[in-house]
Amino acid sequence: MSDVMDRDQVEIFARGLYHLASVDGIDERELTVIREFLSEAGQSSLFEQLSQRPFDLHEAHDVLETSFLRRLFIRAAIVLVRADGELSAAERTAVEGLADAFGQSDLLGELEAEVDGVVAFA
Repeated sequence: MSDVMDRDQVEIFARGLYHLASVDGIDERELTVIREFLSEAGQSSLFEQLSQRPFDLHEAHDVLETSFLRRLFIRAAIVLVRADGELSAAERTAVEGLADAFGQSDLLGELEAEVDGVVAFA
């Protein structure tokens, strides 16, 4: 993962995922997704800082500068919000808002289908 993303990108991903997890109450399964992501990226130490530094959409837009990274983030967001086995209306709205902000709205259904085809949820 570190070959694909630099530390700032990993951090904004993790902060964004933590933000999404908090939308309807953080579940341990959601935290597991974030921990695994940070571990794979070689940045496990960032986990303890996530609650201290809020997610900023404008910063994320600047840091995740390519459509590839933005699509990757939306896929990760879909995995995260489904990790607890329930997709709340608040989570759905939050993911749709992120997809819209990153110019990925037209691909949201396709990204959800890709995630569904690869990941088994609780």
